[in-house]
Amino acid sequence: MHKLDRSKVTAPECLADYDCRTRTWDDLRGECKQALRAALVQMQGIPGVTPDDGGEHGVRCAYCEAQIHHAGHIEHFRRKNRHRPVGYPELTFQWGNLFLACGSQTHCGHYKDRRNASAYNPDELIKPDEHDPEHYLYFHSSGEVRPRHPLNAADAHRAEETIRVFGLNNASLPGERKKALRVYRDKVAADLDELAAWSSEDREAFLRGEVEATRWDPYATTIKHFLQNAA
Repeated sequence: MHKLDRSKVTAPECLADYDCRTRTWDDLRGECKQALRAALVQMQGIPGVTPDDGGEHGVRCAYCEAQIHHAGHIEHFRRKNRHRPVGYPELTFQWGNLFLACGSQTHCGHYKDRRNASAYNPDELIKPDEHDPEHYLYFHSSGEVRPRHPLNAADAHRAEETIRVFGLNNASLPGERKKALRVYRDKVAADLDELAAWSSEDREAFLRGEVEATRWDPYATTIKHFLQNAA
């Protein structure tokens, strides 16, 4: 999970045409949904690189950071159904409640809102366009996501709930993160002797460059935290 900047994207004007009191998500016209997806791709893709259709490398799930291409879905952070206390139909067409997420049924948006999901409070989750996930979460080289230490009680709870509700350690995710990291682990291991001979400033500058070079890769935060530790 990485920080997203919603302020750099203009909300699709067509969303204002839909009143949640009289319309449902199924009423959203194809051209409006296309414009919405393009705006979300702009928020979650590589600036100046990823086209509006998200067909190029760079669009990652807002939650697990998997590359999603066309397999993703428009995700409501706060559920759009009408079943209180967890339904927020008034936010169905609100730009600030929408992200692109992967299509997995075992983690992320679909998992969060599955029929038999345990209760959660969305106000206690990390919302990546409002919170900095790296304040709360540490992506370990094992592939697991863990709460950062130390955190105060409220922040620790937000981290733990986010991991639980989105299933960030479920199914294949830890293995996929570890796989993405392997090439960088091998590269750093092979260069350890050489890096050890460098000044701390040069070593840190090199590793910062590697972090920047991989910032748009799938599971980039796992790579970033590994490289930061290698410094």
